[in-house]
Amino acid sequence: MIICIGREFGSGGYEIGKRLASSFDIPCYDRELIEHVMERSSVDAGKLEKADEKKANPWIHSVYYESENKDLRGLSANDIVFRMQSEVIVELAKKGDCIFIGRCADEILHRAGIERLSIFVTAPFEDRVKRKSRLLNIDEKSAASLVRKSDKHRRAYYDYYAEKSWGKPHNYDICINSSTLGIYRTEKMLEVVLKLPSNDVIWGNRS
Repeated sequence: MIICIGREFGSGGYEIGKRLASSFDIPCYDRELIEHVMERSSVDAGKLEKADEKKANPWIHSVYYESENKDLRGLSANDIVFRMQSEVIVELAKKGDCIFIGRCADEILHRAGIERLSIFVTAPFEDRVKRKSRLLNIDEKSAASLVRKSDKHRRAYYDYYAEKSWGKPHNYDICINSSTLGIYRTEKMLEVVLKLPSNDVIWGNRS
């Protein structure tokens, strides 16, 4: 059971992933992925962290870095993060059942020939703004700006590295609106689907 969760900012995709991981007693990888990269790379950890889930902007991020790995020399921090995270994602998926949050894991595993179920969690913009406003204790205007900016970064990152359209239903096995049922019941519904016998679930074999 390898599950990849893409999510709009504020939709609760991270929380749903963590709940599913707890229900099935399997690891859930989100920020842990960039921590793996920082442990393996000689590039400044702060630069790597800033590049996580972001596509390089050649007009702003024009600095290129040296690396002990000759295959990574001359690449931007963003490209280094993607390549090294890809290696980590494949390694972890080969070890056993787990859940990946974002970072093009669905496409990375598809390219590696590893079966996975890809889920995209969405919610209406207004609901996501209200949720982030409440969780972060900020006004809705600030929350709206944050939601737009975060979605923009995620879309650019996925479209560039996965070479597919972020959030388009045909690129995922399951798309679900978390506002319809709420975070808890959305997770429980997905749990029911994932408990079906394996031959009743389509595990990401699209060409």
